[in-house]
Amino acid sequence: MAKKTTVDEKILRQAVEQALKQPRLAFYSPLAAGILNYRKSVIPRYSISDEIAKIVEAALRKKYPALTQKTKNVLRNLKESGQSPSKQPARRSVGPGAGRRHGKEEGP
Repeated sequence: MAKKTTVDEKILRQAVEQALKQPRLAFYSPLAAGILNYRKSVIPRYSISDEIAKIVEAALRKKYPALTQKTKNVLRNLKESGQSPSKQPARRSVGPGAGRRHGKEEGP
């Protein structure tokens, strides 16, 4: 299978917009989970999320350097144009049922 060398700018922009709305990734790996959980247990203030982000981003820069640069450009352009979604704090319920999640009381 031949490598695709051109990037569809419209699809990339849509992908980046979606990534800004939902930036979390998930994958299944007992090996990675074991290693990272061990490190979290022995290193104070260790962040599994920060560690994974650094590892994955470095690997993506190495494997897809041109796509990485184009993605950075789209991110920068969206930020400069004010079109990137802002992070909003989680909503807190204050009405009936507040403090309940899935029918159970929260807290002790």
